[in-house]
Amino acid sequence: MTKAEDDEDRKRTQHIDVPLGVRVRAIRENHGLTQADMARMLDISTNQWGRHESGANRLPAARLWQFCEALNIEVAAVFRDQPFVAVRPSAAFVPLPEPQRPFSLHDDASGPADPAPNESGGALVQRIGAAVRALSPERQRTALAVIRALKNEDPE
Repeated sequence: MTKAEDDEDRKRTQHIDVPLGVRVRAIRENHGLTQADMARMLDISTNQWGRHESGANRLPAARLWQFCEALNIEVAAVFRDQPFVAVRPSAAFVPLPEPQRPFSLHDDASGPADPAPNESGGALVQRIGAAVRALSPERQRTALAVIRALKNEDPE
């Protein structure tokens, strides 16, 4: 990106950077943390965190997520009641489908609900994969061993 393009982009979004910085500063202070504390938690310099809070440097989405994780708050809470206006999605915007409920090891004693009749095997594999990824590494290895054993089983 050229300097001119960067300057133009900054002008289009600066109205968000400053109030967002003010908001994260207030949240940090409400948690009783200094800028140095927050910077250590995010593994960045105190000066860098100060520039985010002042709006001098844009707060990247990944760092905002880290900030919220460190303080155990939802990202949406940062934007609640803020003065900037959300832009309506363009006509080309296509919403993603809602994620399906993943298979859970905590389903009732009768076992997990049977997949919907029209659910493809691929969707079921994705649900099982999501459930396995949520397990500890040791349990993931056990689940994989069970799946491999079932794969080699002769059909009845």
